[in-house]
Amino acid sequence: MTPPSPMQNLNPNINPSLVSNPVSDPVSNPTPILRVRNLVTNFRTSAGVQRAVDGVSFDVARGETLGIVGESGCGKSVTALSIMRLVDSPGVVEGGEVLYDGVDILKLPMAQMRRIRGNKIAMIFQEPMTSLNPVLTVGTQISEVLRLHEGLGKKEALDKAVEMLSKVHIPMPEKRVRAYPHQMSGGMRQRVMIAMALCCKPDVLICDEPTTALDVTIQAQILSLIQEMKNSTGAAVIMITHDLGVISEIADRVAVMYTGHIIEEGSKMDVLTDPLHPYTEGLLNAAPRIDRDCEELEVIPGAVPNLAALPKGCHFRPRCRRAMEICRTSPEKTCLGEKGGRSVSCWKFAERAKHAKHEGKGERT
Repeated sequence: MTPPSPMQNLNPNINPSLVSNPVSDPVSNPTPILRVRNLVTNFRTSAGVQRAVDGVSFDVARGETLGIVGESGCGKSVTALSIMRLVDSPGVVEGGEVLYDGVDILKLPMAQMRRIRGNKIAMIFQEPMTSLNPVLTVGTQISEVLRLHEGLGKKEALDKAVEMLSKVHIPMPEKRVRAYPHQMSGGMRQRVMIAMALCCKPDVLICDEPTTALDVTIQAQILSLIQEMKNSTGAAVIMITHDLGVISEIADRVAVMYTGHIIEEGSKMDVLTDPLHPYTEGLLNAAPRIDRDCEELEVIPGAVPNLAALPKGCHFRPRCRRAMEICRTSPEKTCLGEKGGRSVSCWKFAERAKHAKHEGKGERT
């Protein structure tokens, strides 16, 4: 009998084909549809300036899924909202670029941004009950997107809404199109959000914790649906979650965030089977594994620090069991250029980066 892969150990319900035969291949499909470069988002509060997103950079190509993982408060959702230009006051995007098809959408007039948002770049929000309008039927809400971006008439848009509800496997879509959000289960509401996000066939789909608070059966159905929709449209997907089981199920590449930084990035196989950063290693050790027999799960000591009072040097140092003296006084270093595009922000790998640069195989940022 073939033993389960490390990723199946993270999620016993994983579809093995997603591990052995990933849907997309970043090597054969290298052109990014979305490039984020040095994105900075600050919140100016009475406690001071809190930098929720600090120099975040990543690419995502058509047909590829990038998983962004980390604890609550690490900047994952604010990164997504910054890309969509939906950060509310006192937050403001103060630096960087978000290049969609080569155009920096952070510099576009808001009228042009509205034509892109929900049309070319769509987002599935974390809690559909607060994202859907409680006084409008789900059909009206899906139709509104189609009338705004596709120019459809009222009847055409409603017919298309029924079609989209059918595509996301909602039973009796002709009846459900006239239902209000509170008349649906959590799983059904999330399917409505997916239908709304995909009705204009976006090039980029951002999923912000789309399976939070759903039971494991519905969670598996939602992930399967997102994968199915991605395969049929060729969209690039950014999957934001704190659940490594979800990452193992759906991602092609993984970016690990901590205090507004991406501290490790690489292919799903590399990051989940050979984590480099102590924080990534801690997240993996804290996840239940079917191949380990232990009475208590390991925990990362402490909590994510207050953004208004970040520790000097490496922000993870106070929680890191491998912290060195250099971590107290000097900033993190990023090692780049390893095969597969791996990067890690940790002093442990500074010498490796230096050697790679000397050999002409990497660079330092």
